[in-house]
Amino acid sequence: MALRDRKREILDAAAPIFGEEGYERASIDAIATRAGVSKPTVYSHFGGKEQLFRESVADSAQQQNEASLSAISQLDCSGDDWREGLYRLGLALADFSLSPCSVFLDRLITAEIGRDPEIFDMVQNRAVRPMHEALAGRLAMLGNAGRLQVADPVKAARQFVVLVNAELPGLTALGTLRITAETFETSVRDGVDTFLRAYAH
Repeated sequence: MALRDRKREILDAAAPIFGEEGYERASIDAIATRAGVSKPTVYSHFGGKEQLFRESVADSAQQQNEASLSAISQLDCSGDDWREGLYRLGLALADFSLSPCSVFLDRLITAEIGRDPEIFDMVQNRAVRPMHEALAGRLAMLGNAGRLQVADPVKAARQFVVLVNAELPGLTALGTLRITAETFETSVRDGVDTFLRAYAH
């Protein structure tokens, strides 16, 4: 088996165990058993439990982020319906942020970041920044087309993501309550409207 495949199997085995048990109670033995590898194999790939946890969280965030990157790539910056495209993108990004996996991952990071601050940087580098950069590229295209005034596309991208999600933590009690589709859409559209008031020509 290729080394990459084995590392992938270990990460796939580690994610649910860290999720179910938390960092402290999760054991390398359990992860190795679920992955079908020996305990020394886990150590040879990740060095120890702490690095495996960091890699597992960052990997899970990266996988969650793939749907966001796909939605961003579909934003049409050349057509006349670019505003509606931004609304659709805002709805998609907000919907991904409320997925059970995303909500659970956020809680896991929040619970462990005090113990291991490096988790934040790993997640930012592997998942959050690539998403912001992809969105910044699309917003820059809208700027070049004369649709938006964007002096700093990366900052604008960060603000777009924050604004479309701004009301959702309160409305959903941090992802624990269901809200109606109408409430969800209104909240997200309000966020996009705020963004457009700041950036649109």
